[in-house]
This record gives sequence, structure tokens and C-alpha cells, in this order.
Amino acid sequence: MKSILHSARSGAQSTRLRASERVLSVWRTGLLAMLLAGGLAMFLLPTSVAAEERASHPRKNTFLKREWGIEIMFVRRTSAGYMLEFRYRVLDAEKARALSERQVKPVLIHAETGARFIVPTPAKTGALRNSNPPKGGHTYWMFFANPGKFVKAGELVSIEIGDFVVDNLEVQ
Repeated sequence: MKSILHSARSGAQSTRLRASERVLSVWRTGLLAMLLAGGLAMFLLPTSVAAEERASHPRKNTFLKREWGIEIMFVRRTSAGYMLEFRYRVLDAEKARALSERQVKPVLIHAETGARFIVPTPAKTGALRNSNPPKGGHTYWMFFANPGKFVKAGELVSIEIGDFVVDNLEVQ
């Protein structure tokens, strides 16, 4: 009786083992196909051309420091991609004052489509931006709505805050 039970158990275990081996084999084949496709895509895409097109003028930051008293840190996706964060460091508080005026409404513009995105103003918190007078050496931020995750990482945007305009910022 023991030998019959033992053989029934070992048969069920070997069936399960064969099924898991098949799943592992399919998974390995799919992984290999993805790696090959990714490697092929790397050789076919003209990445150096795209990088050269996005290169901006080397003195853009010098102009921003001299004219507006700020240094741009980044524009990046945040809040699972539903918001875009613009962060900058103030070097000269007097020149940067124009960026924090409450009457001026900042706008982020998608370079490819021209779509315009605003700073949301929830009832309980107010505008999602710093609007106190700036201080030199401090970092300031503002969030722009990105409904439907429209703007993707790697795309170019422009930011307008009154007379302040900066173009070709790459979203991280």
C-alpha cells in the first residue's frame, strides 16, 4: 500500500515540476527576446542626433544668473507623473523678485505641442508655488499640473512667469 501511495505522490510532484519547468522556459525565452529587441533598438535609434538637437546655448545659465538672479536646478515629473516640479536657486534676491509676484501666473508650455499647463490653486492650500519675497541662497519651487501624464520625461518645455521666459528645459 505504501508503494502505491508513494508512486502516486511522486507522479503528481513530477507533473508539477514539469509544469514549472515549462513556465520557466517560456519566461526565459520572453526575457531573451526582450533583451535582443532592446539591443537592436539601441543600434537603430539615432541617439547622438537627439542629444545634439537638445543641446542649448552654453551661456543660457550665465544669462539667467545675470538678468534674473537665479540658477535653474531642474524640471522633473513628480506625484506619479501628474505634476511637474520646477526648482530654482536664488542668487540675487532683488532680481528674482519678479518670479515670486502673486499677481503673475506662471505657465509651463510643452515645446512639441504648445500645450499650456498652470500652477494649480487648491482651496485649502493656495497656489502650489513659493510666493514670499525671495532670499539669496535659498531654493524655490513651483508645481505645474500634468493631467493625464501628458508631459513625459525627456521632453522639452518652456516656462513663462511674466517677462521671465526660459525655453528648452528637459523634463527629468
